[in-house]
Amino acid sequence: MASSTLIYEIEKDLFRYGGPILIVIGSISCILNLMVFMKDGLRKNPCSVCFIAINMTNFAYIYLGLLFVVLPSGYGIDPSTNNIDFCRFRYYADTILTCWESSYLILASIDRTMITSRNANTRQRSTRRLIFICIISIAIFWALFHIHALIFAQILEEGPNYFVCYYQPGAYTTFITYYSLFINGLIPPFLMILFGIQTVKNARQLGRNTGPAKSSNVGSVSVGGTHIVQSKDQQLIRIVLADIITYIICKCPVTLFLIYQQITQYQMKSAQQEIIEQLVAQIIYFVFFMETSIGCYTNLLVSKTFRREIKRIFIRNHDG
Repeated sequence: MASSTLIYEIEKDLFRYGGPILIVIGSISCILNLMVFMKDGLRKNPCSVCFIAINMTNFAYIYLGLLFVVLPSGYGIDPSTNNIDFCRFRYYADTILTCWESSYLILASIDRTMITSRNANTRQRSTRRLIFICIISIAIFWALFHIHALIFAQILEEGPNYFVCYYQPGAYTTFITYYSLFINGLIPPFLMILFGIQTVKNARQLGRNTGPAKSSNVGSVSVGGTHIVQSKDQQLIRIVLADIITYIICKCPVTLFLIYQQITQYQMKSAQQEIIEQLVAQIIYFVFFMETSIGCYTNLLVSKTFRREIKRIFIRNHDG
């Protein structure tokens, strides 16, 4: 009994103290990212447009997804159990924002694959206009595809005076479990890895053929028929690859845990084992939310251009 109480307190404290920290550093991260990628020198780049969409999505997710996990898990406050419309909106927003972020990161990785291609026609497809069309199309598609969340989310009574906002029990819950496993857990990392590897291969081939590029302009040029990826595009490649690695590290444990749950769902488990699994789940989901909150800080680690732009922002604000 003492151990179960300790585990419960650990779960609660994880989101009571760690949750607000993620919200604060995540908000700062998204705002700084937006300030950098919306600067004149970067916002004309198609990949930067993807990052603007990603960070706007992440900022919304912090307050429509993470916040409504922190409140019930850390403070015992769950507004979604008092209003069915809010309950459904919460799950709808959580679902589409998750898909938007992964789709936009995949789109950014595709753009980097195209800009590093040796084929001129492929490189010419990397345009702001095409990226805008793709972003809007992705947003509309997932918004319409997930309308079912506005219908099948329910307020359920799981005990005396204990209510939770969750999916309708039965076939729909089974559908959502496998849907989340494939659409959110397996397919996005696979596509990110696929295009990430192809981008690295393309960049290495160009590096062997041309040597390092010294220009700092956005875009790419051809010298003597040889394609050169310029400095800012190289920096954006590094940011995309870092974001892919961060995404996989933070998101994939949830996928593995879902697979484990499906494999062991019919096994008899002791109360102690269930409590431990619940703690593991809470830790995994906390790590899941970290990916949304640390983008700016990983960008600072991998990109000289990003560090320089952040420095300019702070110097300008200090001088002003």
